[in-house]
Amino acid sequence: MKVARSGNDIVAKHLTNALPGEVLSVIGIHDAHVVRALPTELPQVEVHQEFTDILLELADGRLLHLEFQTTREPNLYRFGAYDWAIAERYKRPIRTVILYTRDVTEAPWKLDAGSMQYAVENVYLGHMDGDAALETVKRHLAAHEWTEADRVRLAFAFHMRFERRTREEAFGEIVEVVQRVPDVHEQNYLAALILGFSGRVMADEQKERLRRVLEMTDFLKELEKEFVERGEWLKAREIANNLLAEGVPTEVIEKATGLSREELEELRKHLH
Repeated sequence: MKVARSGNDIVAKHLTNALPGEVLSVIGIHDAHVVRALPTELPQVEVHQEFTDILLELADGRLLHLEFQTTREPNLYRFGAYDWAIAERYKRPIRTVILYTRDVTEAPWKLDAGSMQYAVENVYLGHMDGDAALETVKRHLAAHEWTEADRVRLAFAFHMRFERRTREEAFGEIVEVVQRVPDVHEQNYLAALILGFSGRVMADEQKERLRRVLEMTDFLKELEKEFVERGEWLKAREIANNLLAEGVPTEVIEKATGLSREELEELRKHLH
């Protein structure tokens, strides 16, 4: 299964329940009490990016923009442009946190563009002790003391630093721990976190192993359904674009594609 950008809103919806209170402090994100997820797609802005972005509303009214990077970002113009569009849409202060994995140990955090000043928070998961995180999770599970913080530890352990295990051995233990979680809702949360933040950087064989464990969860069913519906919606937009370019009346296109009048008007604005 590929976790596409079109599935981010499904992932984010599950993350709202998976990240209560201040549990993100486990990976160095403090004062982030999540309230709900918000859509990340902004039709008026074209953002080229490969990995997951999540937008969450915090209890203090700010928005938490989480980005997931496996390579060092050379500058912050791309993130700055996207955050400016988010700010314009929601009229809220934005807190952007970039989660770096693997061997990234430093990256720019501030952009000085004259009148425009922009800053992000960088979290380096590779600095964190993955061996300790896994042992903590396994100990809590064995003692029936599982907490929300353990979700976060398990979700990001794949990207932490390991000295007593290879990365492949660590992944095998992560899958084993997920299988031992007795509550199906907890498995849903874990699926959202692990696939949402790690699916695109896992090897195909690793993703298949995880899918075999979690293929019956509500989360994956919903995500797969979203992919099907998203594909149909994109096809309808493609057809509508062609019909609009030929001058076909809007009401005819509306009936032919099932798109709303508002969606068609938005498409018409972007015709060249």
